[in-house]
Amino acid sequence: MTTPVLLSGSGTTVTNLGYRLSNYPLVYIGGTVDTLTAGAGTGEVTYYGLDNTTVDVLKLGCYKDITWSPQWNTFEDYCDGVLVRERKLTGYNCALTVTSDVIDLQYLRYFLRQASAQYDVNTTLHFEALLVDDVTEWVLPVLMEQHYRTADSTADEYIGILAFEAELSLGDISIDPNEGWSAELTIEARRSDTYSGYLGLMRYDAAQLV
Repeated sequence: MTTPVLLSGSGTTVTNLGYRLSNYPLVYIGGTVDTLTAGAGTGEVTYYGLDNTTVDVLKLGCYKDITWSPQWNTFEDYCDGVLVRERKLTGYNCALTVTSDVIDLQYLRYFLRQASAQYDVNTTLHFEALLVDDVTEWVLPVLMEQHYRTADSTADEYIGILAFEAELSLGDISIDPNEGWSAELTIEARRSDTYSGYLGLMRYDAAQLV
């Protein structure tokens, strides 16, 4: 697998011990937003990634069915006697199905927004426990990074989407004899005043963009 280019830092990226590779994006939760630049002077471009130096990053291993959906407030006006329907963007919701990662209770602590005191682990006995209680206000950045190849280049290209401030919520936990454990994870991205937006989209192509 290609080394991630939008995730950096000297800290910890928590990864499940075993997971399958897929054609879905790499999904990272947590860390801090890292403001980066490409080029210099008039050609400088600002883009965003994650830094795990001070806050751990959680890397999802097994998931599917990713959809980012805009959330709108709609209203109507009459302009010069003509009905005009307007919309105001209020946020983005992402729904994805988490599969094998649901078994890892440390992952569930992130998904369920449980306080750290609710989770306990004994690495010597290889045992962990999680108490599910009222959710805490837990706002984290979320990064999805998809690598691809083009016919014009043998280099590694990628496209990334970063939600600056997101709240996680886990829905029903399903147990299927054929498909195992799964649950729907909802990621609600609100507007960040710090970065003046809801999402940051980045793309790198070694050959050409336009």
